[in-house]
Amino acid sequence: MSQKFFVTTPIYYSNGVPHIGHAYASIIADIIAKYHRLLGEDVKFSTWVDENSQKVVETAEEAGMSVMQYADIMASKHQAVWDGLGISYTDFIRTTESRHKQFVQEVLQKSFDNWDIYEGMYEGKYCVGCEAFKKDSDLTEDGRCNDHPNKPIQVLKEKNYFFRLSKYEQQLSDFYTNNPSWIIPENRFREVIEFVKWGLEDFSVSRETNRFGIPLPFDSTQVTYVWYDALFNYLTVCQDGDEDFWPANLHIVWKDIIRFHGIYWPAMLMSAGYSLPKQLLSTGHFTVDGQKMSKSIWNVINPVDFCQEYSRDMMVLYLLTAFPVGEDGDFSLEKAILIYNAKLANNLWNLLNRFLVLSLKIGGQVNGLEDDIVATERVKSILSVQKLYAQHDIKEVLQQVFFFSDVLNRYIDETKPWTLKDMNDETIQKLSNILFTVGRGLETIALLLLPFFEEKMKELLGRIGLHISVEDLFNQIIQGSSQYTIAEKWEPLYTRIDKS
Repeated sequence: MSQKFFVTTPIYYSNGVPHIGHAYASIIADIIAKYHRLLGEDVKFSTWVDENSQKVVETAEEAGMSVMQYADIMASKHQAVWDGLGISYTDFIRTTESRHKQFVQEVLQKSFDNWDIYEGMYEGKYCVGCEAFKKDSDLTEDGRCNDHPNKPIQVLKEKNYFFRLSKYEQQLSDFYTNNPSWIIPENRFREVIEFVKWGLEDFSVSRETNRFGIPLPFDSTQVTYVWYDALFNYLTVCQDGDEDFWPANLHIVWKDIIRFHGIYWPAMLMSAGYSLPKQLLSTGHFTVDGQKMSKSIWNVINPVDFCQEYSRDMMVLYLLTAFPVGEDGDFSLEKAILIYNAKLANNLWNLLNRFLVLSLKIGGQVNGLEDDIVATERVKSILSVQKLYAQHDIKEVLQQVFFFSDVLNRYIDETKPWTLKDMNDETIQKLSNILFTVGRGLETIALLLLPFFEEKMKELLGRIGLHISVEDLFNQIIQGSSQYTIAEKWEPLYTRIDKS
């Protein structure tokens, strides 16, 4: 039986179309999912839209639609974005689905029966944009939300049901101590740990005034609060025969929801008797040319349109090399083009092109002996990449692979195969050995980069006469193929982009 791997994207609100910031998180999840498929693992990869929220209700009203009419349209738009980007999700779930409603009600009842949910009166300040109650310390000097300064804070007083988060304070602290790498990067984990050290307060899990959502099973006059509803999406997709996929191997979340996932979520799971996810990866935010993305200044990037105008591989390459995963960064079209031209159009295509042209000189059949020094560097790169993938350090994966590509280009420069003029047996064998060494390197590069640039790397492998296998990937690429067959020179794998 193959090993199972379960990765999830953040929970996307359905009141807007995903932009490049959303795509960033989904691309990371997609790369990790594709990597584990190449290892021959059974992969579940879930993404979703959160429709049971007040902001969705308000946006639907502004559009003059019923909530479900609006939700249906937006769910289709979300799927169109992910499909347009080639995101290889296996599950797309909506919080309005009956299977989710049923499961959430079962979980709520478990926590209620466990005395972890109780009735009370709540009076406080509420941000619709965050779908969260706010303390004064969370607000600006003029009483607005830091993340949604244009949305007025609502002052609410209503009957609610509360979850006993305070009950799990010590249990959470012990879990963090015993799992020091549970949240990456480390600075995000420290934020969560420090927050818990200040003491935890119980939080509301229902709304009396909301009419759209999942009713509490023990009080039908209330609907469950958005976070309690949305977070259990992760488990809804693991029902009906998929229970073995839980606990999730990796949740990918934004930094502004890391507290909900790092504190509320594990406590709710403990209350309902479920195992905790194995790891959380928090992404940062990024600006565009130094400015926060905003419709008012027309700098919100539609990722599908961007890929159609330029290149999906350019977008992926820049997003995952310009700044470390988990840190804040900036998206610059000018820099994206520079990196694309340098790494893909110049470095990688130049390497492949040299190999193809020289291979055709000896009839296109390349076999021989791999250079020992290059072979050592190749195996070192494979083992390094394997370790980096396991750490979800995909920025360094790319750096390592392109470093090895540089090694191969230098090897060609140093051996100067184009200077071999007389095609006698000795020079043909020498040229064959050089080209075989480069072929092994190209095969390795393509397989290591498949999760990032699947279409082009499969094309590269085809150009050197190979078809990939997903069985035991790393042993396969360490061993390598015994022959490479080149039929023609081909057009450039990557074409330079010039943007004046």
